Amino acid sequence: MARFLSKVEFHVGDNIELSPEESHHLSKVLRMESGDECYLVNGVGGVARAKVEESHSRKSKCTILEVETVKKTNRIHVAFAIPKSNAIDFIVHRCTEVGVGSFQPLITDHSQKINSWNQERWERVVTETAKQCQESHFPIVLAPMYLKTWVTQKRDKHRELVYCDEESRQDSVSHLLIDKDCDLLIGSEGGWSASERILFQNEGKGMGLGKNRLRAETACIVGLSLLKKHYHEI
Repeated sequence: MARFLSKVEFHVGDNIELSPEESHHLSKVLRMESGDECYLVNGVGGVARAKVEESHSRKSKCTILEVETVKKTNRIHVAFAIPKSNAIDFIVHRCTEVGVGSFQPLITDHSQKINSWNQERWERVVTETAKQCQESHFPIVLAPMYLKTWVTQKRDKHRELVYCDEESRQDSVSHLLIDKDCDLLIGSEGGWSASERILFQNEGKGMGLGKNRLRAETACIVGLSLLKKHYHEI
């Protein structure tokens, strides 16, 4: 059944007016009509079965029939050195499909340099992907930050830090604690500088991704999948 985003708290009997974008998708793309049923999601665990009351290209309306609150299970956050824009698109799309808590783009010594950051675009990518894969908790895409600032000042130190390093491809995940949430750190294809390696090695634990050299976007998917299996999320 089709899903539409409405960033409100759901209550049975409420009449919800969808945004122009969601209304267009409902009425013009899916051609839903009054009386049809759909699901509404708010991105923070709320899922509602609803009935279309009015199908309109800019202000469709639905009445909530049933409400469910889904527990958040995605405990892993992906922090990645900024690659080319098409690779960022791949990372956000595919990691959202697999299931991730948030994204932290990082400016590193060997990452791509960026002149601007289109936050609205990445939020739109997350929304569309999360709806398609029936995710109830939408991941957050945070603004880019320098690696040193993130590691030493902004990162929640109560979370496990797991880094992937070209120099330690065979490290295991078996030593990681599963009772702590986790930040997965992925570098650029140029690797880490010596000073960066010292920085995060003092803060975290290494994890190997196998014997083959991987592209940055592939490393994000492989690393996330390995950790999710270790955390019993898949």
